[in-house]
Amino acid sequence: MKALYLTRRYLWGHRGGIFLALGAMLMQTAMDLLGPWPLKIIFDSVLGKHEPPGALKLALSSLFGAITFTKPDLLNLMIAAMLIIALIDALFTFIGGLFTRSTGQRVIYELRVRIFDHIQRLSLSFHKKSRVGDLSARLTSDIQSIQDMVATGLNSLITNILTIVGVLIVVAILDWRFALLMLAATPLLLFVGNSYRRRIRQATRRVRTLEGQVGATAQEKIGAIQVVQAFANEDEEAQMFAQQTRKSLDAGLAVSWLQSELSPLVDLTGVITLAAIVWLGAREALDRQITLGDLLLFTTYLRLILNPVRQLSKLSSQFSKADASAERIQEVLQIEPDVRDLPRARPAPELRGTVTFADVWFGYGPETPVLRKINLDIEPGMMVALVGSTGSGKSTLLSLIPRFHDPQDGAVLLDGIDVRRFTLNSLRDQISLVLQEPVLFSGTIRDNIAYGRPDATDIEILRAAKAANAHEFIARLPDSYATVVGERGGTLSGGQRQRISIARAIVRNAPILLLDEPTSGLDAESEALVMDALQRLMEGRTTVVVAHRLSTIERADLILVLDKGTIREAGSHRQLLREGGLYARMHALHYSHT
Repeated sequence: MKALYLTRRYLWGHRGGIFLALGAMLMQTAMDLLGPWPLKIIFDSVLGKHEPPGALKLALSSLFGAITFTKPDLLNLMIAAMLIIALIDALFTFIGGLFTRSTGQRVIYELRVRIFDHIQRLSLSFHKKSRVGDLSARLTSDIQSIQDMVATGLNSLITNILTIVGVLIVVAILDWRFALLMLAATPLLLFVGNSYRRRIRQATRRVRTLEGQVGATAQEKIGAIQVVQAFANEDEEAQMFAQQTRKSLDAGLAVSWLQSELSPLVDLTGVITLAAIVWLGAREALDRQITLGDLLLFTTYLRLILNPVRQLSKLSSQFSKADASAERIQEVLQIEPDVRDLPRARPAPELRGTVTFADVWFGYGPETPVLRKINLDIEPGMMVALVGSTGSGKSTLLSLIPRFHDPQDGAVLLDGIDVRRFTLNSLRDQISLVLQEPVLFSGTIRDNIAYGRPDATDIEILRAAKAANAHEFIARLPDSYATVVGERGGTLSGGQRQRISIARAIVRNAPILLLDEPTSGLDAESEALVMDALQRLMEGRTTVVVAHRLSTIERADLILVLDKGTIREAGSHRQLLREGGLYARMHALHYSHT
C-alpha cells in the first residue's frame, strides 16, 4: 500500500509505541476470543446438564480447593468472569487505540513538516508552474486521508486480522467443519472488498485532484477579489466556480456509489455464511453431536469473525483514499529542485560584493534562451542599473545572482568564485532583496522587519525602520511595532509595505543588494520616501537594480541596456545619452510622457 510505504520510516521511528500498541491488540484479541466462553458454560452447565470444561474445573480447584460449586455459584462466577473479561478488553482497547492514534498523529506531523519543507526548497520554476491551492490541498486534505489511515485504519486493520486468525485457530481446534465454513467465507468477503478497492482508489484520486483544483481556483479568485469586484464579475466567477465544483461533486458521488455497493454485498455474504453455520449447528445439536452452548459459541465466533472481515472490506475504501492521497504527495516529494547544493558546496565567506557574469546563457526552456552571452563585471559598492523593454531579461539576470535559477552555460561569480560552489543558505544570507510587490506576512510589523534577520534586536529594528522612512507611520499605528498586519500586509498602503520591506533589507545588512522595480506603482510622495530610503540602503553595498522609471537609476555607476536577452549598451547615464542609442530614445520617450 502506497500510504504505508510513504510513512514507513516515520512509523519505524516510533516503533516503541507501535510495539506497545501491538501488545495491547494481542491482549484485546485474547479477551475477544475468551468472551463467549462464560455464556457457553452458563448454557451447558448452569441451564443444561453438561459438566463444566475440564480446564475450568482445574482452574477452580487450584484457586478455591476442593469446594463444590452449585449451579447458582457457577452462574455467579461466569457473570463475574464476563465482567472481568469485558473490563480487561476495554482497558487494552483503550491502550491500543491510544498508542496507535498518538503514534499516527506524530507520524503525520513529521510527514507534513517534511512535505512543507520540501515544497519550500523546490525551485522557482516549479512554483511558477504550480497552483498554490493544489499544493495546499496536498498539505491538508491529502494529509488528512493518510492521517485517518495511520491513526485509526491501522489499528482496525491489525486488530481485525488478529481476530480473524484467532477465531479460525480456536474453531479449528473445536470442530474443523465449522472452521472450514468460516474459512470459505473469509476469502470471499475479502475478494468482494478488494475488487472494489482499485476502482475506489482511482475514483478517489480523481476527487483529490479536482478538490485541489477547486481550492486553487478559490484561492486565486479570492486573492484577486478587488479585480473581480472592479469588473463586476462576481456572477461569472460564481458560475465558473460552481461548474468546477460540480465536477468534484460528480467524482465524489461516484466514490459514494462504489462504497454503497460494497457494504450490502459484504453483509449479504456474511448472512449466507451465518445461515450455513446455523443450519449445520442446529442439525448437530438435534443429533446431540454438539451442545447448545457449542452452537452458541460457533455462531458468536462467526459474528466475531464476520465483523472484522466486513470492516476489512470497508477499510479498503479508507486505504484507497489514503493511497490516492499518498500518490499525490509522492508526486511532489519525487520532484528534485533544479537548484540545490552541489556535493562539495561550502559555506560562503564574508563577501566583498564583486559580481561577475562570464558568458552566461539562460532560458526557461531549451529552445528559448532569455539571456545570451552575458558578460559583466561589477565592483564592490557599485550601483548597476538594468533597463530595457518588458521581456528583455532584466529580472531573469537579477535572479541568477542568488541562484533562483542556474545558467545553462557560463557562470555567475561572487568575489571570483562560482556561486554554485557555495551552499544556498550561506549565499542568500549575504544578499538582500527588495521586490516590486512587497511581500509581508501575517504577524506584527516587528516580526516582518525582523524576517530579514530573526535575531535582530529592538534597537536594530527601530534604526532600520527610521532609515527606511517607516518609523513615523509605524509609530502612529494602534500598537506601533506590535501592530498585526493582515495577510500580505493588506491593511497597509503600497508605499508603507515597500518601506517595511526596505527596513527588512536594511536590518539584514548584506553586502549585496538586489532591487527589482522597487518604486513601480507608487505615487509621487511614496516614491520620494522610498527612494530616500533606498539611497540609505545602497550606501556601501553592491547594488543591482531593475527599474522602468529612469529617474530611479540616473545616478547609477553603470547602466546596462538589455534587448532580447543581450546587453546592447553599457555606460553611465551621461555617456549613454551622448551616444544617442537605445537608452537615449527610451529616456526621451520617458520624459515626453511626464
